[in-house]
Amino acid sequence: MFEESLVVQSAVSAFNNAALATPAFFWWGLLMVPLFFVVYKYGNRFMDMIGWQRDDSYTRIIKWTVVFSLMWVVLFGGNYNVLRDSETVLPFITATILFMGMMFVGFITRDIKLPKWKSLVRRDKFKFAFLAAVVLGIIGLTDTHKWWGPILQIVAFVGGAWCGRSMKYKLQNVPFISAFLLLFVTMILMQPEFFRYGQLGNLTILHLIGVLSVGLPIVDMVVVRNTRPAGKIYNSAFVKLKWMMRCLVALSGVLFVMTESVPVFIGVCVLVGGLAWLRIVHAHSVPKYLSDRLLLLAIFCFGLVTVMPVISCMAILGWCALPHSDFVRDVRSLL
Repeated sequence: MFEESLVVQSAVSAFNNAALATPAFFWWGLLMVPLFFVVYKYGNRFMDMIGWQRDDSYTRIIKWTVVFSLMWVVLFGGNYNVLRDSETVLPFITATILFMGMMFVGFITRDIKLPKWKSLVRRDKFKFAFLAAVVLGIIGLTDTHKWWGPILQIVAFVGGAWCGRSMKYKLQNVPFISAFLLLFVTMILMQPEFFRYGQLGNLTILHLIGVLSVGLPIVDMVVVRNTRPAGKIYNSAFVKLKWMMRCLVALSGVLFVMTESVPVFIGVCVLVGGLAWLRIVHAHSVPKYLSDRLLLLAIFCFGLVTVMPVISCMAILGWCALPHSDFVRDVRSLL
């Protein structure tokens, strides 16, 4: 009864069943509704207290989202024993997340001059060695399923920081955070049991909606930012194309619910983006700040999916900083 493998399998099974019956991110989101209301009500006062300007709040939110996401990957990653297969691409995906995140952090901090290596080691040799060992040890512990796992994560962490600080070209915040969050939710969908999100192959509707709530706004935001309204499509042809795209989106959504497949998830995002592109090309104008609100919506939902209320609260602060508009009406213009 107390055999090690039996105990582990029983614990994993109990965890998976609990994750299915009670999607934790959803109930945490409901419990945080009062917090979100307070942030929405008094967000402008809070921004004044911490010294955030409305003009730069958008950039600050993106930067802190990346930082907290890196901490989440390092500290909140699950146990490799819960994976069904011993051979998985998960270590390479987490290493990619670490590399991208540290590249961004290194880029935004490249103006900060670091002390020279020799003087740093000579002045605080033991303190420097202790801090370096602690940080690299925590990074290495994110992947211990193989002997090369810690090495991969540490190399990705250090290499990303070095590439960011030595980068000569400007790293754009919005394209980066779009790719970063989309890769992040794709990783969660690939191995939900590893990130305590649910059991692979048995996700509920709430789990799937949670993933879509991050991916779809990002795709729509990218389309809105990179497409100019032209009014080129005739109305009769536009109506037929619009309903054809809507049917394809609905069918792909049903297929995603049935399969929970990553390729199908990407296909749904592409079709929704195609529908938004069709509407924008047909339209003569696009609501102002729509792309900003779509990105903030994606960041808010990302905070819910990963159970990081601080990210959701930052998204609410950014929303409060934007001029008021009818967001529901603006989104309906894309569907």
